[in-house]
Amino acid sequence: MLALYVVQACAGRPTVATEDIVPIAEAMKEVDVLLVSDHTLPHHLNLSSGGANGEERRFIDPTLQSLNSKLINRGLRTHILNVEDMVVDRDIQNKATFDAAYKKYDQILEAAVKHGVTIASIHYDADKILAENYGKNSAYASAEEEGEKYGYVGGIQLILDKRATSDATLALANRMVHRDKILQKLNTVGFRVRPGYGDKVRFQNNLTLNIAGHSQGGAFLLEIAPQDQAVRLYGSPEKIVEAIEAPMDALADTLYAFRQSLQ
Repeated sequence: MLALYVVQACAGRPTVATEDIVPIAEAMKEVDVLLVSDHTLPHHLNLSSGGANGEERRFIDPTLQSLNSKLINRGLRTHILNVEDMVVDRDIQNKATFDAAYKKYDQILEAAVKHGVTIASIHYDADKILAENYGKNSAYASAEEEGEKYGYVGGIQLILDKRATSDATLALANRMVHRDKILQKLNTVGFRVRPGYGDKVRFQNNLTLNIAGHSQGGAFLLEIAPQDQAVRLYGSPEKIVEAIEAPMDALADTLYAFRQSLQ
C-alpha cells in the first residue's frame, strides 16, 4: 500500500499537504488501477459533494475495499484515492480546505493519467426523484412508473465524459458493457439499470472523468446501484457488498484482462 506522508497541522486546523502529494504522484508510475471515491465523507463539508443522500461514501468505501482486494489477488498494483487524503488530518470542514483538497486530488488524477493508470470511479446513484423536485417544472420528467412521473430515475450505468475519451477509455467501456456485461451482472442482483442505458454508455460531464478519461490506461465511472433501492433490498452497506460479490469478481477479471492487453 502506498503511503501519504503528512506534516503536522498548525493549531489543530487542517492544512493542505502540498509537499506530501509529490511522493504519491510519483508512485503512480507503479500503479495499475487507481480506485477513486470522489465524494466527501458524510461528516465533512458537503458542497454538493456528499453524493446520494449526502452519505454515498458509506456505500462506496466498503465496495472499493472489496474490489481492491480482488484486484490485488489478481496481481494488480492498486491504490485507493480519497479527497480527505489530501489534507493533513483528513478533515474537511471549511471551503478553503475543501477547494485545496480537490485541487490536490485533481493533481493526483493528472499524475495517474500521465503514467497510463486505469482509473475506476465507483459510485452509487440516486434512486427516483419526483419531477417537481428535480427541475422547475414537470417538463424535466424522464420516466413514468405506475402513473407517477419522475424527473430522475437512477440506476446501474457506465458513464464517460465526451470531453475526455482516450482510445483505451472507449475500449474498456465497450468491453465492460458488451463483452463482459458488467451492467447486466449487477442487474441480476436485483438492482435497476438506469432506463435506456442497459447496453450503452451514458455520456455526461464529470469533473473526475474530464481528467481521468484521457488516460491511456482507460477510465470510467460506474454506478453500482440506486443507493436507496440497494438499502431496501439488502440493508447495510456491508450486506450490499456481499450481494455484489459475483459482479465485482467479474469487474476485477475485466480490469485484470484489460491491463494485460495493454502490455
